Amino acid sequence: MSDRPMSDRNDRPTAGIAGIPNAFLPGDWFFEFEQDYGDGIRVIKRGLDASLLVVRKYDIDTEEVLAFSTYDGKRRAMTVFHFHPDFDLHRRRHYMEAHREGYDVARTVTGHLETQRAARQAAIKRRVVKARRAVALAAHAAAVFILAHYSPGR
Repeated sequence: MSDRPMSDRNDRPTAGIAGIPNAFLPGDWFFEFEQDYGDGIRVIKRGLDASLLVVRKYDIDTEEVLAFSTYDGKRRAMTVFHFHPDFDLHRRRHYMEAHREGYDVARTVTGHLETQRAARQAAIKRRVVKARRAVALAAHAAAVFILAHYSPGR
């Protein structure tokens, strides 16, 4: 990489240590891992070099990171970290492990989903109780009808 800071360069950022511009295949500029938080929530974390457009648009400094998180279903989330290309490669994984953005998103969404699930289960339970009462009432009415009309003592 050049000795000049990213904001002074006009060329495109190189792909990490490999130095392959415009590389699309995973290499030094891209890595991912899955982090399990022990309560069933897993977060897929992806780190990559921010493009020059992103660096300029969000004015990312060499020690800054832009992160986006999304809920990925089934108690999973994904967080993508856009590192400034001059951010130290050896510090990236530790930085990603220490930040809990995706976990917070997953906790919020799963908490909301658990509340919805509890409400649905309560509604089903109320319907089952009503159905039980209706069946018991119908069985009682049938028993009274049978005893009143088909009594062996008649």
